[in-house]
Amino acid sequence: MQLSVAESELSARLVFSREAVAGHGKLNLTRGKDWHKARRVIVYAEKGVERLFQVVGVLMPPDEKESLTAPSNGHSEEMLTFIQGRFPNRRIIKARRPKGVEVYVRVRSSENFRSTNHQGEPMQFPARQENGVWVIARAWPRRPGKW
Repeated sequence: MQLSVAESELSARLVFSREAVAGHGKLNLTRGKDWHKARRVIVYAEKGVERLFQVVGVLMPPDEKESLTAPSNGHSEEMLTFIQGRFPNRRIIKARRPKGVEVYVRVRSSENFRSTNHQGEPMQFPARQENGVWVIARAWPRRPGKW
């Protein structure tokens, strides 16, 4: 399995601006071999990261290179509690994290989300944060308040 890393995460770990990483990537690396676009995210392959290090002049020990392309812990799931839906944009809902912080979550449709589920309990669902955006990590409710 070939490891890869998103451009935004690569820039954060290297402490370079994303624009600088993108500029070096487009000028010195080949699309499809060293980097590719996955939906709206540019992803660098392991060989592309190594070539980018050579171009920029960054010297890193091998163990740090492995930690750079390894998936970060920021993609872990959390159980969120539904708070509010029915915004003009039907693809977002407001939910509360376990620590009490309110976040907006991207969903396919907010029509079937309710404050309580069919058993009268608060409607909870797993979600994860991808590139700064919270996304639901399970199927959407098929009926109002019921998974």
